[in-house]
Amino acid sequence: MSVASDFDLDPEEVRRLGRLAADCVAEHREKLTERPVFGKVGTDASTFDIALPEAGRPADQIIAFVREHVMPRPMGNSHPRFFGFINASADPLGTVGDYLASAMNPNCWGRDHAAVHVENRVIRWLSELMGFPEGAQGILASGGSMANFIALAAARRAMTPGNVREDGHARGPQLVVYASDQVHSCIDKAVDLLGIGTRHLRKIPCDDQFRLPMDALARMVADDRARGLRPAIVVGTAGTVNTGAVDPLDAIADFCKRESLWFHADGAYGAMARIAPSLAPQFAGIERADSLAADPHKWMYVPYEAGATLVREGDRLADAFRKFPEYLASDPDSPFPGPAWFAERGPELSRGFKALKVFMGLLRHGRSGYAAAIERDAALARFLSDAVDRRRELERLAPTTLSIVNFRYLVPGASAERADTVNRQIVNRLVGSGSFFLAPTILKGRASLRVCIVNFRTREEDLTFLLDEVCRVGAELAY
Repeated sequence: MSVASDFDLDPEEVRRLGRLAADCVAEHREKLTERPVFGKVGTDASTFDIALPEAGRPADQIIAFVREHVMPRPMGNSHPRFFGFINASADPLGTVGDYLASAMNPNCWGRDHAAVHVENRVIRWLSELMGFPEGAQGILASGGSMANFIALAAARRAMTPGNVREDGHARGPQLVVYASDQVHSCIDKAVDLLGIGTRHLRKIPCDDQFRLPMDALARMVADDRARGLRPAIVVGTAGTVNTGAVDPLDAIADFCKRESLWFHADGAYGAMARIAPSLAPQFAGIERADSLAADPHKWMYVPYEAGATLVREGDRLADAFRKFPEYLASDPDSPFPGPAWFAERGPELSRGFKALKVFMGLLRHGRSGYAAAIERDAALARFLSDAVDRRRELERLAPTTLSIVNFRYLVPGASAERADTVNRQIVNRLVGSGSFFLAPTILKGRASLRVCIVNFRTREEDLTFLLDEVCRVGAELAY
C-alpha cells in the first residue's frame, strides 16, 4: 500500500514555500541597518530550547519561527559596519545559487552529471585567474582551513621519500615546514593532522612589514639541513589575517626552486586580489606556487562555504588521496565516468554542490566586476588608514596593504597594560552597542583595533562614524 509522504510536495506548494522564504530574505535585507550588527542571542537563548517534537509542525509555522527568531540574529557580516575577521557580505545571486544547488542535491564526488562539469569549469576559471597552467587541477572545499590541509597533504606526499601513505613517517629524515609568525593557525592544524608535528613548523619572526624575511628563512633551512632534518615546504601567505601583509612570493618561489622545496601559497584571504590592477604587483610569484589555497567566500563574496585548493601538477592531489572503493569502480563501457573524480582530490567522498554559486557569480560579474569590487574595498581601507593618520588621538600600527587597517586609541601617560585594556574595552563597547562589529588583535605585543573590509555595502560614512565613535568611547574610558 502506498502512503502519502510528508517529504514530497507538489510543485505549487514548492512555489508557495519558496515565496515565503524569499520574503524572509528580502525582509532581512530591507531591515539590515535597523538592527544591531551582531545578533547576540544572550538571555533569549531559551527561545531555542525546544523539545524534539513527536509529530511535525506545519511548514508555515516553521518558516515564521525562522523569520522571527533566527534571521534577526545574524553573525552580522551582511551589515555594512561589520569589520571583524574576513567574513564577506554574501552576493545575493549566490544565495539563489545555494537554493538551486540544494534543490538538485547532487553528490559531487564524480560521474558525468552537470554539477561535476560546473565544478570542473570553476576550477579551470580559478586557475586561470591565479595564472596557473592549463594542466593544473583543484577542488572546492569548505574554506581556507580545509583548502590548506588538502594542499599540504599533497605536499607531504610529494616531499616524503618512499610511500608515506602506506609507511607513514617511519622512514627517512623528519620533514620541516616554514612560514612567518603571521601564518594562519590552520597551518598548525594541518601539520599536526598530517603527522609532521607542530614542533617542525618553523614560525619565523616577521619583518617590520609583517612579512616573511627571506634571509632568516635561508638561515633556518640551512641549519635544519645541517642537523639532518629534511626541509620540505615553505608557506607564503598572500594576505595575512592580522594585517593583510603579502609575503615576498616571487622571492619565495625563487628560493624554493633553488632549494628543491615545495612552495605553498595560502591566499585564502588575498589571492583574488591578484586580479585588481592596483594590488596585482604584490602577488607577483603566486602563479609559480606548487599549490594554492583561495576562498571564493571571502573576496568573491560567495555565501559560505566555498574554499578552493589548486595544484600546479594535476596528479599531485590524486597521489595524496586516491582510494576508490569497489562499489564506485566503473568498467570501460560504463556511461557514468565524467570530467573529474573529485573524490580522489581530497578527503571527502560525500560533497555538496558548492560550485554552482561560484559559477553563477563568475558568469554574472566576470573578471572586471570582481576586480572593481576588490579595488573598492581596498580604496575604503586606504580612506580609513588616511583618516586614522589625521587624528591625533589615534595611531596606526601596520601598513595598509590590502583591506585591513590596524590602529589603536592613544591613552596619554598610561602604562602599556592600561592602554591595551582601554583599546579592548573600546571594541567591547562598540560591539555591545550594536553599532559595529570589529575584532581586536595583538601586533608586536600591543593590542590593536583591527578593521577588515570585504563588504560591497560599506561606505566611507560608515568608516568615519567608526572613528568618531572610537574617539568618543576612548575618551570616556581613558579619563
